Parts: sequence; structure tokens; C-alpha cells
Amino acid sequence: MIDIKENIRKNLPEFISDNFIHLVNFSAENEITSNDLEDILWSEPEYEDMMIGYINSTRYFKVSSVEEALKTFGTEYCYYILMNFIISEMAKSDYSNDVQEMLETQLFTAVSSSIIAKKVKLSDPKLAYVSGLLSYIGYIYILRYFKDEFSKIMNMDKNIIKRMNYEWETFGIDHAEISYVILESAGIIPEICNPVRNHHQKKLQDDADSDIEKNTSHALYLGSQLTNLFYEDLSSLPEFRKDIKNLTGLNTLQLEDIVEDIIDNFKIEARSLGLTSLGFTGYFKIISFYDTKLAMVQSELEIAEKKIVEINAQNLKFQKAIEDNNKKLVGLALKDPLTGAFNRRYLDERLHDEFLKAKRYDQRFAVVSADIDHFKNINDTYGHAFGDLVLIELVQIIKSSLRKTDYIARIGGEEFIIVCHCSDETGGMELADKMRRTIETSPFRFEGKNVPVTMSFGVVNYFPEVKSVEELIRISDDRLYAAKNAGRNKVIFK
Repeated sequence: MIDIKENIRKNLPEFISDNFIHLVNFSAENEITSNDLEDILWSEPEYEDMMIGYINSTRYFKVSSVEEALKTFGTEYCYYILMNFIISEMAKSDYSNDVQEMLETQLFTAVSSSIIAKKVKLSDPKLAYVSGLLSYIGYIYILRYFKDEFSKIMNMDKNIIKRMNYEWETFGIDHAEISYVILESAGIIPEICNPVRNHHQKKLQDDADSDIEKNTSHALYLGSQLTNLFYEDLSSLPEFRKDIKNLTGLNTLQLEDIVEDIIDNFKIEARSLGLTSLGFTGYFKIISFYDTKLAMVQSELEIAEKKIVEINAQNLKFQKAIEDNNKKLVGLALKDPLTGAFNRRYLDERLHDEFLKAKRYDQRFAVVSADIDHFKNINDTYGHAFGDLVLIELVQIIKSSLRKTDYIARIGGEEFIIVCHCSDETGGMELADKMRRTIETSPFRFEGKNVPVTMSFGVVNYFPEVKSVEELIRISDDRLYAAKNAGRNKVIFK
């Protein structure tokens, strides 16, 4: 087994420069300044030539200096260019197919991690991007110092688990741990080292020392998973769908929009860096898989839509039944259960509204207090069952004399209040007398015999000087008692 940790300690100064370490650690800053980049570029002339040469080879607009490049394209853009070129230069290779694949997947991981972090605000996109690039630095080290082993890894089945098992057998650690040892030994900040170390181990990500490390680890983990899917290994598709939902809340349709952005950005950066194979074999398998699934889902959707129509129709019926029942319940709560007349609660609310309208709009209405004459004698002589029948029949007789805007309320055993809307001062009195005469002449029979039943009435019209509903009812009650004292079966109006 190769002691790769000892090998790294020996070769680290040659493999990573101090300026590259500074460049990497800048990614943790809230904003990379142009002065930061200028200091590094001026201290490494080959970096400056590399960046200007790249820009001039890929853009119609030419630049002649670092200052002009930073001013024209922005600090962050130039930073990403420089990072990619320096890491590619570390490979020191002739860009064989194996190296092409590694650099391509490395860039795809960086772009995926960054865009996922940005779209769902999971992490700082700069940290996610740089962590994505550096997650492959272990492979670059193996390429640089152990070319045969690198070729074996690249030529294996593109299953990340199989590759990592071979790495453990050969080096005692996998490429993620190799990357961590390199970065940690070089003094790279923990916000990058730890996500790189744990980007294949989701359980360890939750034990991160800070939210920044944890969130960057999640972004890098998802970016790595997506990279594996795009480059042929579809075995992790079920796990990826579950992870993307748990870590970001994205569903399949929302993820599709992000994937389009990732592909567009990746193609631009890849071609700029001379990476042109773009071997998305896994991606096209995914598309084919989802096309088949989509046809099945659409068929199921049509069936579901029919079910929804049926359920909605049933819901409308249930809703109508509920509304009808609610109306009945409201009616029961406001009515006397024996006679069907309104109860005292309804009278208090309705009469209060009538009183306010009359005061505001000078409307006319009358309050009529009514009481059955000698009702106790009727109950004592003929029984309470007959007394109940008298109450029910009387209410029906009174209702037949009322208009739609008038109403009757039972407020006691044989006591009632009628509210009627009158066009003149005598309207209430005339209505009360009509009801009195109808009741007097109506037959109330008990065991084949007529039982005389009469009512007394006290009437008061609303007048502006009255101060309250209670005062109106008191006046009508006083006139009712006056009718009783005058011999009953009478209407007292004044």
C-alpha cells in the first residue's frame, strides 16, 4: 500500500504555491477586491499572461492588462478563470482522455454546486464553486505523482463507490481524504477543507463546526451527486431525488429549471477552457427515463382529473347540504320550538336594528304587545296539551295577518310581541284590531265543543322622543295591561 500522506508532505511545496493558497482563501471573503487579485497576478507573471491570453482568445473584446481585464469583466469572473487555469496547470499533462474527463467533471461539480447554492440560498456560491473545483485536487495529485494508478481509476466502471474502494485498497484513503490532507496541510481554510473531505459522506456534513461548513458541504454533495448522474452513473438517482428534496425543498420540476442553468453555464466555461467532449451520457439516459415516466404520469393524470371532477361534484352536493343544515340550525336557534314564532333573542337583535333605522331615516313602525286572555284557566280546564294547541293556532292566525316585513315573537308563556311597519299612525292599531277580531271568531274546539279564546293588545308607534327599545316595549306593555283592566279582548292605542 502506498503511503500517500508521507508522499504529500514531501511534494506539497512543489504541488501548491503560496499564491494559490491565498487565492483559494479569498473565496471566504464577502467580496474579492481587485487589489487582492492584482497582488497575486503581479507576483506570478505566468498567471497574468495566462488570464489575459485566455480572455483574448475567447472574447471579441481584447484586453492588454490586468487592470483592463478586471474593469471590463469584473473581479469575480477573473477570479474563476484564474482558479480553473491554475488547477488545470497542476495536472501538467497532455490532456489525454482521462484527464479531459477528470477536468470536465471537476468543472461540472463546481458549476453545479455554485448554482444550487445560489438558487436555493443554501451557501455562498463562491465557496461552493471553489470547493467543487478542489474536491478533485486529490485526483490531480494522483495523476501528477501516480499516473498508473490514476489510469486504473479512470478506466474503471464509472461508479463512485467502486472507484473509492480501489483508492482505499491502494492508498489507505480515498480521493476526498487525499484532497483534504493536501488542503489542510497547505493551510486552506476549514470552510473549504471540511466540505471537500465530506462531500461523499452526508452523515458527516451535519456534524460540521459551523453553518457555513454545513451548507457548503450540502451544496457540494448535491453538485457531486448531479455530476455522477450526468456522467453515466445512474445508480444514485433515487437517492439524489430524495436528497435534493430534503436539503433544498425542490421538487422535480423546480430542479429541471436549475439543471438547465447548470448546463448552459457549464458549456460556456468548458469550451472556454478547451473542454469540448461534454459527455453527458448519463444525462440523456435520465431524459429518456423521464420521457417514459412522463407518458405514464400523463395517463394517470387524466384518470386523476376525472376523479377530481367527480369528487368536486360530490363536494358541491355536500356543501349545499351543509349550507341548508346550517340555515335550519340558525332558524332553530332563533325560533320558539313550539309555535314557530321568533324567540326573545331574535326580537332583541331585530328590534334594536329597527329602532336605529327609525331614528336615522325617520321610518315608521309599531310595537304591539299581546297576551291571551284567561290562558291559565284554559290550561287548568282543558289541560296543557290543549293549551299548546291554542298557542300554535294563535300564532298561525296572527302570521296570516302580517306582511313579509312584519314578525311575531313569543316572549313568555302566553305573551307575544308583534312588530309591524305602518304607513300612518293608525296602521298598528288597525292591524291589532284585525287580529283581535279574527281570533275572537276562530273556532277552538275541545272534544267537539267550542272553547272561546280572545287576546288583548297594547299598541305604540315609534316616536322620535322615545329613548330606547326598552321604553317602547314598556309603553306597549302598559297599554296591554290597560286593555286587560278594561275588560280584555280589547286594543289600547293611547
